[in-house]
Formats: sequence, structure tokens, C-alpha cells
Amino acid sequence: MKVKPFLYGFMTGGLAAGISILMTAPNPGKVTRLKIKKNSQNILEQLQVLKENLLELKRSAVLATKEGRTQISTFLSEVKIALTHWEEQVRPDAKQIHNEIMEMKETIQELEENISDHSK
Repeated sequence: MKVKPFLYGFMTGGLAAGISILMTAPNPGKVTRLKIKKNSQNILEQLQVLKENLLELKRSAVLATKEGRTQISTFLSEVKIALTHWEEQVRPDAKQIHNEIMEMKETIQELEENISDHSK
């Protein structure tokens, strides 16, 4: 496809559409320009409000991220402390349970020896 004929056709079509719109406009040019100006001002105001809202959203997201990081760090520190305390509380019980298991093994071994001596 050749580019020049395409561009000429595109420009001709755009010109024809523009003339057609102007000729069939329901209002005179002055009223139409006034409406366009008013609508463009409304759109610019809405875009400004949208921009401000997006900036506020960004600030809130940054703040929430910082607070979240702080809260997570605090939570992890508290969990580490709680695990350390739990380990300290369980350690004596674990030693006692280990000692009791060793005593049971010794008792079982003595019983096995007694049973084997009596069965001879």
C-alpha cells in the first residue's frame, strides 16, 4: 500500500467529516465554541481533582506501607521473644522428661534381667 494516497484520503475524509459536523451542528458557532470551552474547563477541573485524589492515594499507600513494615517488625520481634521464653520454660521439663525416660529404660532393663534370671 502506498503511503501518499492513503494520507491524502485520510486528510480528505477528515476534512469532509469536519465540514459535515459544522454544517449539521444544532447550534451556531459562537454557542458551540462556548459549550466546548465550558466543557473543556469542566474536564480540566475534573482532571485536577482526579490528580489530587491520586496523589492523596499515593501518600496513603506510602504511609500504610511504612506503618505495615513497622508493625511486622514489631510482631516478629515479639514472636522471637515469646519463642525464647517458651524455650526457656520448656527446657527444664525436657530435661526432666529425658531423665524419667532414662529411668524407665533402666527399670525395664532390670525387669528383663530379673525375668531372664528367673526363667533359668
